Amino acid sequence: MRAVTYDRYGPPDVLHVAEVADPVPAAGEVLVRIEAASLNPLDWKLREGHLRFAPPVKAPPRGTGTDLAGTIVAVGGGPGPRHVGERVFGSLSPFGRAGSCAEACVVAVHRLAPVPDGVAADAAACLPIAGGTAVQALADDAQLASGQRLLVVGAAGGVGHFAVQYAKHAGARVVGVCGPDNVAFVAGLGADRVIDYRSTDVLASGETFDVIFDAANALDWRRAQRLLARGGLYLGTAGSTTSAIATGVGAVLAPWFGGTRARNVVLNGGAAAWRRLGDLAARGILAPHVERRVGLEEVAGAQAAMQTGHGRGKVVVLPQLMPRAAG
Repeated sequence: MRAVTYDRYGPPDVLHVAEVADPVPAAGEVLVRIEAASLNPLDWKLREGHLRFAPPVKAPPRGTGTDLAGTIVAVGGGPGPRHVGERVFGSLSPFGRAGSCAEACVVAVHRLAPVPDGVAADAAACLPIAGGTAVQALADDAQLASGQRLLVVGAAGGVGHFAVQYAKHAGARVVGVCGPDNVAFVAGLGADRVIDYRSTDVLASGETFDVIFDAANALDWRRAQRLLARGGLYLGTAGSTTSAIATGVGAVLAPWFGGTRARNVVLNGGAAAWRRLGDLAARGILAPHVERRVGLEEVAGAQAAMQTGHGRGKVVVLPQLMPRAAG
């Protein structure tokens, strides 16, 4: 089968499409024929070696991609909760060598959930990491309530665009921060106000917030203090070791500076989390925006573009999509 792999850590050009052996599921696993995968910043951070010193992370050779949707074509071991022919979506463990940018992959059963009726494969593939992070941050970590004021930094991105949608569903007043090219897009998601960070300093916005969700890791908790109401919460997404440590320090110090709070959002993924996302998508509360659909040969270029930080919504990988003819 065809899969996007890399043999060493490095820039996007280490990625290449290779013929690899068909994987075989063991007990507690299934083989999924992948209809769609989606890209996340985690994928390029793994590829560049940002997590190379984390003991569970397997070194290259590795595949790339974690999120996926597809159909189960084989089951390892005896009877279980999933069955051949079932449409499923979920996310691979980032610690292993398998990647979802492939024609098929083996997935642990507890990392999958059924695709709800009426939800397309490319939409389902967008949900696990980005949607899961946004919903967990706002529903569980912040317990966002109707009438609260929320600032979403990076509101046009994969996590951010889901956060705006979920927050409006929860009844919050939402202010989104994004670049000039995405102002209309974020407003279309339902944001009550959109701040173009190139023309307006968010720190001088004149508002205070009950929750600040920094989906882009662009506004650290120290600077966020002046924007938080008393008792307010700053949520970081631990996009880098530096930002994760800074927010961890903030969790200790923030209560002493204006009575605020700070914490990192660490995704608790798995079947139960994915089922919640599937329900939200089926009800139209979460509507993934797919910026691009690419084939396996285009994954390297798509990851390079993602690293610029100016994306909108999600990029979906369709393993069966053939390369575009030159010219």
